[in-house]
Amino acid sequence: MKKWILLLLLTFLLIGCRGQAPQAASDSPQTYNANARIPVDDNVYIITGQVVGEVASLSQQIAPAQGDLTGLQARGYGYLGGSYFGAEFGGKGFVRVLVHSATPSTQLAPPEEIVILKTTDTKASVLYPGDVVTFKCRAQYEAVAAVRENEAFNESKVETWELDYCRMLTPVIDVRE
Repeated sequence: MKKWILLLLLTFLLIGCRGQAPQAASDSPQTYNANARIPVDDNVYIITGQVVGEVASLSQQIAPAQGDLTGLQARGYGYLGGSYFGAEFGGKGFVRVLVHSATPSTQLAPPEEIVILKTTDTKASVLYPGDVVTFKCRAQYEAVAAVRENEAFNESKVETWELDYCRMLTPVIDVRE
């Protein structure tokens, strides 16, 4: 009987934790209060357009370099061994695209407007101006930075949205001069 009650409680706990919106992050050292949750757009946007500028990228060191060294000396003989892990880098590419179409329709990619797509797809780094490509993207909520520690979160006051985590639909491109 106790096992069933424990299993039932565990199930309710897991269901309660599932689907919770991410916490609001801040670009500044100050943070939003603990219950600040950002809105989530579950859509995947298919955006087709023409590349209108050189692809740019940003790389940041996201983890420090690490080293480890061990020494042993016995009867005049020495042993020295070790390992080293280089810095870990992560980043995104930025593609300027003249939008031909976006499905579903979004204010973030209106037809005949130039938009900036943030891409995690390394193939995008070799695109040239004039290439016509299709990306699948997410609309990502980004809050403007907090200015006070434990600041109350006002979703509409600090909201910005961007097309992020974009990946090329296929590696096939249409080249137009």
